[in-house]
Amino acid sequence: MSPKRVAIIAGISAVVYIGVAVFVFDNFGGKLPPMSPVAWALVGAAAVVQISAKWFFGLLFKESVEEAGGSLRATSAFRGALVGAGVARLIPAGGAITPVAMAWTVRDEEKATTGAAIRTVLLNYAALLIMTGVGLLIARPRESAQFLSVSLVVLAPFVLAAGLLLMFGSGKLGSLSRFLPQFIRKRLDASMIDHLPGLESQFHIWARIVLEASALGLVMHAFGIDVGIFQVAAAFGVSSLAGGLPGTPGGLLVTEGSLVFILTAYGFAAATTLAPVLVFRIVSYWLPAGLSLLAGGSTFLASPEAKEAAAEAT
Repeated sequence: MSPKRVAIIAGISAVVYIGVAVFVFDNFGGKLPPMSPVAWALVGAAAVVQISAKWFFGLLFKESVEEAGGSLRATSAFRGALVGAGVARLIPAGGAITPVAMAWTVRDEEKATTGAAIRTVLLNYAALLIMTGVGLLIARPRESAQFLSVSLVVLAPFVLAAGLLLMFGSGKLGSLSRFLPQFIRKRLDASMIDHLPGLESQFHIWARIVLEASALGLVMHAFGIDVGIFQVAAAFGVSSLAGGLPGTPGGLLVTEGSLVFILTAYGFAAATTLAPVLVFRIVSYWLPAGLSLLAGGSTFLASPEAKEAAAEAT
């Protein structure tokens, strides 16, 4: 997808989102408590932990590259994580392109990193599935949502098992790559290796996932919504997985709808969660997307292609 098309998608999405946000705050803002300095501090903290989560995502990418025999600076890995996260947010089904975007970002420093990026993304999804499964098992919907409660409890073990399988099955990527078509296997080169996620990997994985989920909890508490830890885990996990399905860029509006739905199932009125959910998505969607455009733009401007074009223009 061309940069122009990405910019068009981002622009249209932003206009739609602003319209939805204005409508929600005009119609439901009166149901929310006034924002105190402490509440604003919590929203600010949510933004900080959201970006910190990308740092740990980058460290996992760096470790994966090093295990494949390469070398990558932490700042370069962080830039790759930002660009990859931005692609996932700005392009429909962008999660599938995230590893390519990450590898492209660091290509001038380390050539063969696609396999390492694939491992990084898969481990992230694995942790998301595990956290979602645990959250659904422990946090039960309100009694009036009995059917939903039973359905989620039945679904939770399968989600948890899928996460565990992906988490530790990803350590056999090198062995599985031989089943891929030759042109794909050649492109991945030696960066697709067998490497089980050890203590260092686990620390980076869970730091990223827990921080991102914490951003949701911080925003909810900023608006006076006393949501529990496992409710946050379940709501964040379900909405992230639903938003990752092909459709709108970054699950725009799908993720928001899923968040409101599951929070309603836990007994929080939709009228009081709509606005906080939109604020959370500004922190978790638009902030990383904007930083991704900056990181991707700076990477392109520093590339030989851009320098060559600039020299020809002068």
